[in-house]
Amino acid sequence: MKGKKNTMSSLIVTRRNAALGVLGAGTAAALAACSSSNSNSNSNSSGGSSSSSKSEPAKDYKGEVKFDSFDTSAGEYVPATRTEPAKNVPVPKLPENANEKSVEAFYAHIGYIAASIQYLFATGDDAPLRKSSFTEEEVNAFYKDPETKKIFSQIKSGEIWLDNPKVTTELKTSAPEISGDRYKWSSQMSNDKGAFMANADTAVDFSADERTNTESVSFVGTYSDNKWSMISTH
Repeated sequence: MKGKKNTMSSLIVTRRNAALGVLGAGTAAALAACSSSNSNSNSNSSGGSSSSSKSEPAKDYKGEVKFDSFDTSAGEYVPATRTEPAKNVPVPKLPENANEKSVEAFYAHIGYIAASIQYLFATGDDAPLRKSSFTEEEVNAFYKDPETKKIFSQIKSGEIWLDNPKVTTELKTSAPEISGDRYKWSSQMSNDKGAFMANADTAVDFSADERTNTESVSFVGTYSDNKWSMISTH
């Protein structure tokens, strides 16, 4: 369609200190405005006393983080197309072991955070992310740029949508660094926004550079008062 590039600019994620351009307090999370034809477009405090770690056998966690804890009660998931947004996107939910002091639980939180970011890009809904162990400052960093907030609002309302975005986390080591109540795990995170962005009138394809961005990021978790508090560092 003539004028596609004029009716909708490509969605581009920029970043400074963390993966996906939206992780990490103090990051510059900026999504370029998508102007459609029909719209204008650390907490490292120890806090209370620490709990002893769960005794667990050694396990090699290196590689892509697997996460399969989702609420699918809304109905059958229908992927996005160039004419319609996705329907009934599975909602991430924290597994039962989330409040344990263990490598397994820390791993689960990393998976949940990645799944919640993916859900945010797919639906514009940050409710799962706000339930994560990320600090409030980390979550609010997603909206530091006014255009970011606007884009997620437009995605949430259904004005625009992405081609089934996917967020993946690849752990660089078999186990995290552990120092008392502080755990740190280095990873590589990737955000694949899909092949296109669309609205009711048209769809614009992403270039290879626009579609995917990957960056190294470390997750730092502190266990206190029987729960995790996490930040990301570049």
